[in-house]
Amino acid sequence: MSIVAGRYTEPAILIMQTIFIIYQIRKIYVGRRWLLIGGLVFFHSSLMILLTGYSISKFIQQIALLVTMFFCYYQIFHYCHKGINEWFNKYIDLIYLLSLLGIVQFIIMSITGKDIFPYTLDGFITQNSGRLHAVLMEPGNFAAVSIPATAYVVLSKDYYLKNKNKSLVILTAFILTFTTSSFVAIIIILFLKINQLFKYLKYLLIVIVVFVGFWIISNLNVFSEGKYFENSKLAMIEFKVTQTLSISKDADPEYFERLNASSYASLTNYWIAFNAPFRMIGTGLGTHAQNYEHLYKSDYYLYGLNKDDAYSMFARLYSEFGIIGLCIYILFLVKFYNKKNVISLCLLVFFISYLIKGGNYTLYGTAFFHFVYYFLSLRQNIHNKKCITN
Repeated sequence: MSIVAGRYTEPAILIMQTIFIIYQIRKIYVGRRWLLIGGLVFFHSSLMILLTGYSISKFIQQIALLVTMFFCYYQIFHYCHKGINEWFNKYIDLIYLLSLLGIVQFIIMSITGKDIFPYTLDGFITQNSGRLHAVLMEPGNFAAVSIPATAYVVLSKDYYLKNKNKSLVILTAFILTFTTSSFVAIIIILFLKINQLFKYLKYLLIVIVVFVGFWIISNLNVFSEGKYFENSKLAMIEFKVTQTLSISKDADPEYFERLNASSYASLTNYWIAFNAPFRMIGTGLGTHAQNYEHLYKSDYYLYGLNKDDAYSMFARLYSEFGIIGLCIYILFLVKFYNKKNVISLCLLVFFISYLIKGGNYTLYGTAFFHFVYYFLSLRQNIHNKKCITN
């Protein structure tokens, strides 16, 4: 439940759980490898912040949050033993409950215009956009946290057949978020499912899925806004920018201000990431917002939208850790992928989707899913070994 509790509630719950575990077991585990990695991140970010002259406050906040989440999750995963199927069933049960709440919220909002969940569990105001978000802050957060469950419903060989009602509720709620991340995840999931069913036709199907995917993404603005641009010239600008991702130094963020909010946030943050200093090694943890403010200034009313999380994990990693950081992250995904377990594949769908849409390092299950992915890879034979889990 802590993965949907909120940005402050989740760390608080994790700290309490960790204190209880340490009290019971009287042990603390921190591997030398992780101390080395943490030290390198700290040294790299401190040095880059010194070189750029940026404020250190955001870095301190981020490093404190990451250390807390890392330490607590590691203790929980290392000492609390449960079967992987037991854990994942509990996770799906949680998403099922949230999906039911979300569908009720969506129906009532559609009829009355009122949001029955105006606040998150930690007291933040939710986004009343007419789309499903349940008790999370906005539809994108709900979509993100439910991607692994949605992928499992579709990609698992027998889950849907054994749990049709639960599966339909989860799938329905996921679709009703109407977010870019949900569309991206659906495209990836469908591609993987088609590949499972028709291995010999996969090359033709790849072309079809990619074509449909690009068509959906290029028309997301029409779906989300419910209308076309009145000015055909602006429509042409958005089409060209969206299709070509004009984020080179020749582009200008002022052009993005003519687009809708989602396109503006995405393309502006990509532009910042591609034009920030030190593209090989990045500018350090928590510095994307300062890259944003340094490179782009405007009085546009949406200025600064998603500047803290970059609206994309790819953009944020590239901005803060450069090409080397991106390569290390991709190496992590490849090295710790467990091809024998469909859950690992479902988590990979989440990571790919999050690279495109979603840049928060810890919020709404991001840290949790990375730990599950890592520990799952250590148990290649899940029938004979237990996976340490929350």
